[in-house]
This record gives sequence, C-alpha cells and structure tokens, in this order.
Amino acid sequence: MAEYRPKLMGKVQAFMAEAMQPGILDKKQKELIALGMALTQQCHYCIALHVRACKHAGVTIEEIMEVCSIGIMMGGGPVLTHMAEVERALNEFYLDEQGDPV
Repeated sequence: MAEYRPKLMGKVQAFMAEAMQPGILDKKQKELIALGMALTQQCHYCIALHVRACKHAGVTIEEIMEVCSIGIMMGGGPVLTHMAEVERALNEFYLDEQGDPV
C-alpha cells in the first residue's frame, strides 16, 4: 500500500505513532491496552508486534497474562485460542532458549 499510496500511508503511520506517544497514559499502559485489543481483534501480526513493544516498554510477563485474561473475558473462546500467538511472541521476545527471562 505504501508503494501506491505513500502520502496516505505516511499519515496513517504518523497517526499511529502519535496515538502511542505518552500522555495521560504512559507507553507501558498504552501497549498493554493495544495488546488486549489485538487479542480481541484476533490479529496475529498485532499480537506479536505488541508483545514485542510491551517488552521494550518494561511490561512483565505477569502483566501480559493479566491483560490476556481480560481479553479472554471480553472475547471468549476465540481469544483463548489466540493465546498461542502470545506464547510464540513471549518465547521470541521474553525468554531465551532455556526458557529463562532475557
């Protein structure tokens, strides 16, 4: 899309970057919200992206699990099935090969 509509995509990307800037909510809170929403939207790409962003924002695995439980409460069984995506992203961004935190 960026190739065909660069001006439009630039505006979309600028909007997204601005929305995630710290304000009343800090970066960590916004990433946790975004992760919960990615789960309820069942977006594989967004789940991984926001788990990685959570790691960079200092979010703990325990905080991610709490957000996931709220996502499951709001989205039911379909969200629960997407916990596999969270697990993949946690393994990639939070744990080393031995399963220890990085």
